[in-house]
This record gives sequence, structure tokens and C-alpha cells, in this order.
Amino acid sequence: MRNRLLAVAALAVVLTGCGQSEPAAPPPPPAPGIPAPVPSSSAGSEVELGSSPTLTAIKQRKELMVGVRADEPKFVTRDPAGGYRGFDADIARDLARRMGLNPDSQVQFRRLPPTLLRDAVGAGNVDLLLGGTADVPQLTQIPYAVTDTERNLVIKSDDPKLAEELRGMLQAAVADGTWQRAHDQNLAPQGISAHP
Repeated sequence: MRNRLLAVAALAVVLTGCGQSEPAAPPPPPAPGIPAPVPSSSAGSEVELGSSPTLTAIKQRKELMVGVRADEPKFVTRDPAGGYRGFDADIARDLARRMGLNPDSQVQFRRLPPTLLRDAVGAGNVDLLLGGTADVPQLTQIPYAVTDTERNLVIKSDDPKLAEELRGMLQAAVADGTWQRAHDQNLAPQGISAHP
């Protein structure tokens, strides 16, 4: 009987140790003159694999650069203090918020005359242009409002993932009522009828 108890106790000790693993040994230090490996991105990183390179650059820069038309005061104006107001400004701030930026401090507006609209996007001076047209293959247009004409958000065509992300953000703005509030506060008082 005593031998049986000793055998059961020994078996219990062996089985208890089976589920435990020893801590992993730290990696050896790199050889002199060879840089240490860069750790992989952490779970808290906002950059995802397969994401838009433009969106990644915006998040790293922590600023969205938006071109707005200087010749369309019904859609965006600049107040004496330098702030931007209007439907297009509200849409730009909402997009920035959906990108994880502060819409009050991390959006930079650039008023552009008609002659510089296309070149500002193509040259990368702005990340996107509100109220423009994309009549060259290097640019893509995404409708964001229909008034008497279609209003487009214009980006470079070499980043289809950005176009997909922006379309999703604009659809979300329509779904949660943000688009309608921007219309009601800015366009409706001027008698401008619009829909997404």
C-alpha cells in the first residue's frame, strides 16, 4: 500500500511539471557592427498591413492637408481670424476625425485658385481636394455631394486603398447623420439643396 501511495505521489509531481514551460532565453546580443533587429509593430500601432500609404503618411505626420477652392465661398470661407467655415470645411474635419486626428488642430487648409487645383493634388501639396474635378488619369474623384453639379473629393489615383477608405468614411458620415448636419448648418441657410 505504501508503495502505491509513493507511486501516485511521484506521478502527480511529474504530471504537475508537464504543463509548465521554462521562460525563453533572451536573444543573443548582436555582433559588433551589426544593427540590432527592429521589433515588429506592436498591437497598439495604428498602421495596418495593406493600408493606404497616403493614409499612413497622414497619420505619421499627424496632419491632414486639405485643398479647398478659393472661388466657392458658398462651400467654404475663411474668417478674419484665419479659421475655415462651411460645408467643405466640416466634411474635411469629419474625415480627419475618422482618420484618428484632432479635427480642430490637425487639419491644414489651403485655399487654392482654380489654376492650381489639379497641380496641388498631383504634386502632393495637399492630401485631398474638396470641390475639384479629376480630368486627368493621375487623379481620382470621389463624389461627396450633389448640388446643381457633383462635388468631388480629388486624390491621386496611385493609392486605390485611400479611395476605398475615403468612400467608407463618407458613407459612415451619411449613415450617422454627420453629412446631413453639415448640410443643414451650412448649405440649407443659403438655399442650396444637396444630397450625398
